[in-house]
Amino acid sequence: MADLLEARDLADKTTIGETNCPSGYVDGDNTQLDGRHEPEMEPRLGTREKQAWRSGVSTGDDSTMRIPDVLDRFVQQSKTCLKQRTMEAYSSAFRMFAEECSLEQYTRRQLAGTKGRTLIMAHMEHVTRPTWRWENAALKSVWTYGLNLPWPIDSRRDFGRLPKTRRRETPPDSVVKAWAEALGHEPDPYLRLVWQFIAQCGWRPSHVGHLKWRNVRYDSSGKPVAIIADGFEEDFKTNALVAARLCPEVVEALAEWKKVAPEQLAERPIIPWRRGSKGIQPSKAQSRTSLIQHWIRLEERWRLPHLRMCDLRHWVATACRRASLSKQASGHLMGHDVTMDGGMRDWYDHPMLEDILAEQAEKLPHGPLGLLEPVRLEPLEGLTPESMNLLRDYMTSTIGTMEFANRIEAVRLKIRAEEAPSLER
Repeated sequence: MADLLEARDLADKTTIGETNCPSGYVDGDNTQLDGRHEPEMEPRLGTREKQAWRSGVSTGDDSTMRIPDVLDRFVQQSKTCLKQRTMEAYSSAFRMFAEECSLEQYTRRQLAGTKGRTLIMAHMEHVTRPTWRWENAALKSVWTYGLNLPWPIDSRRDFGRLPKTRRRETPPDSVVKAWAEALGHEPDPYLRLVWQFIAQCGWRPSHVGHLKWRNVRYDSSGKPVAIIADGFEEDFKTNALVAARLCPEVVEALAEWKKVAPEQLAERPIIPWRRGSKGIQPSKAQSRTSLIQHWIRLEERWRLPHLRMCDLRHWVATACRRASLSKQASGHLMGHDVTMDGGMRDWYDHPMLEDILAEQAEKLPHGPLGLLEPVRLEPLEGLTPESMNLLRDYMTSTIGTMEFANRIEAVRLKIRAEEAPSLER
């Protein structure tokens, strides 16, 4: 259930008519069949009905549904156009719908008629309205791919104007800082690296779970400096490229985990499967569900304020804006496609990865979490502690301008006098 609720909130809110719909089938098609399927009728059937007729699945079948068979057929027909995580989330949503309305007691003939629309509309009344877009996409996908029936819902007629997808607010710095201070003492290097990946890079669970050792880039001394991964090759939620310069805190966490990580082969996941007493399975990637379980355990163990992984993605995006990071640099850091908005400048403004990583290092030297720490003043060369103390007293109005000028001049002359003998030698 937790996996499904997270998927509803985080899945792309696209309609099946835009990306998942078979060719020739349009959103809102209300065609209903009466069950008479003769060979000579084939040219008059719609695309989905033709596919059902050819595959031997009749929309007028009087047999009742078997949900496992429906979901298996859905997976087989949609595996080339949907990612595994999306298919699992859609299957979970349809299974809940089927259990709620006892779908297995109805025949295909009934569902192809008005009964299907009635059941779907009754179900949607129990779904929060801001998630109707996602729920519509999930049910429609399984209905058309798994049941091989035309979708009986016309979105404009039945749903009307739907609200835009809800945008989560960026969590307050105080909450993120509480997590950062607590997990800075986390003894488990595995969980500490999970935290650093999400909090410093704003990555999705699919990034954390699917990154491999081959994605780590090293400098000439063998120190890890960046992670570069193609979203398509690594099966992230989206195909966007990840190009993240690793701040010192992430480098430290990665080095500690590498000391104890099993099978650090190029094709193995950096964060392999680990769940309870079952130990680590080096060849298996973490799933979204198992990462959520690890996250909940951290929250409960350290008694932290509630904070979801996706909340940190919002916080990192805000931190990048505060640090004046460019859209390209922040997009590559978080694994977001900066060209998806279609803007001409976003398409043509395509810096080299070396420039992207350099900008991340300059603007966020200690990562987004570094913005929560006080400004770090590094002593300038030739500036003594006495000079720094005078400057602090002056800035806090402990001494006045004339006194500061006289005393800082005395310090300068003292330093010159101490340096003179060494220069003569």
